[in-house]
Amino acid sequence: MQRRLSRISLREFHFYTIVFILLFTVIFSSLLIYDEYKGFEKTVHLETYSNNEMNITKPHALSHSAIKGRLIKIVLEISTLALILFGFIVGISKIVNSMIARDMERFLEFFESVRDRTEPIDPNDLYFSEFKKMAGYANEMASTMQEQKESLQQLNTSLEERVRLKTQALQIKNDALEAEQKFSQGLLDSHKQFIRYAIHETHTPLSVIMANIELFSMNEGRNRYLAKIEAAVKNIFSIYDDLSYLVKKDQIDYPARPVDLGEYVEKRLEFFDEVAHFSNLTFVYNRPEFSAWIMFNETKLQRVIDNNITNAIKYTKNGEEIRVGVECDTSKCLFWVESRSQKIHDSQKIFEAYYRERKKTDGFGLGLSLVKSICDEDGVEIRIVSDNELTRFEYHFKKGNGENTSA
Repeated sequence: MQRRLSRISLREFHFYTIVFILLFTVIFSSLLIYDEYKGFEKTVHLETYSNNEMNITKPHALSHSAIKGRLIKIVLEISTLALILFGFIVGISKIVNSMIARDMERFLEFFESVRDRTEPIDPNDLYFSEFKKMAGYANEMASTMQEQKESLQQLNTSLEERVRLKTQALQIKNDALEAEQKFSQGLLDSHKQFIRYAIHETHTPLSVIMANIELFSMNEGRNRYLAKIEAAVKNIFSIYDDLSYLVKKDQIDYPARPVDLGEYVEKRLEFFDEVAHFSNLTFVYNRPEFSAWIMFNETKLQRVIDNNITNAIKYTKNGEEIRVGVECDTSKCLFWVESRSQKIHDSQKIFEAYYRERKKTDGFGLGLSLVKSICDEDGVEIRIVSDNELTRFEYHFKKGNGENTSA
């Protein structure tokens, strides 16, 4: 019932009120007429009875006519009074409802327009004190909303200005970063170009030195000083090969070919034998029982093997042996290097570029990083075992068929 009443408008409420007043008036008039009619019947009955007692018959018709006329007059008076009362009440109700509707229309207009403008309600334009009190609350609410709206507008303007300034600052920084990036890229390109030229120009004198060492050894024989020179030049050659590969690896394709891993490792040990001898170290090579063919690029393979051999020469304790071996099964070939050296504390970090566990040891710290990148590219598994007595590096290559691929 309450929900149904809450959906009734003032116009409908006004209509229902008039209908109720009309029904009330009709009922009221009917009751009055009925009461007068009962009184009329009673009067007629009493007069008839008294006339019969007194045997009077002539004035009977006259008395009935007078009473009936009186009843009709009373009925007309009651009906007229009821109609007048109904009209009076309807008029008052109409005026009151119109005043209420006018005040409500004023509130509706106010709330509909409060989003766009904040024209307050004038309490003097309202009829009822309750609505005037509501107008005060509505005006206060509108004022608060206007203040919040202005505050939000100011905040929005401030935020837009701050965003604009931030955008300008970021644009300036981006321009500066772009200029720095171009400058850095130019430096990097120049650096790569310089290294490329330096490597190119270094190759010729190194080759000349190595050739003259061999010629001198053939003509004059080997001596202690010549051995030192040869060992130093071979170390320089190893560094040169690393740098050359680093510079060219992104521009040159290195296709895989069949390589006998056992023979190749033996040749590289022969190349570094003088370097190991100069450091008071010796190589012990465990040759494979059968041919150890793998599919690999020789340039990449040389970087893996040479860096492990030179690292073993650097870190092996004086007077010890460097054991190197190649083993094969049906699916893989294993190249390993082990020697007595200091324990490796972080077996993962040693593969990071420029990292060296022994700060006093010569080198750039690029060798094992280069080895790791090659192994990751070609699917070579690396295993390291290191304790206080022994350090061992293992490289597991996928086995290839040398006869079929060479053909």
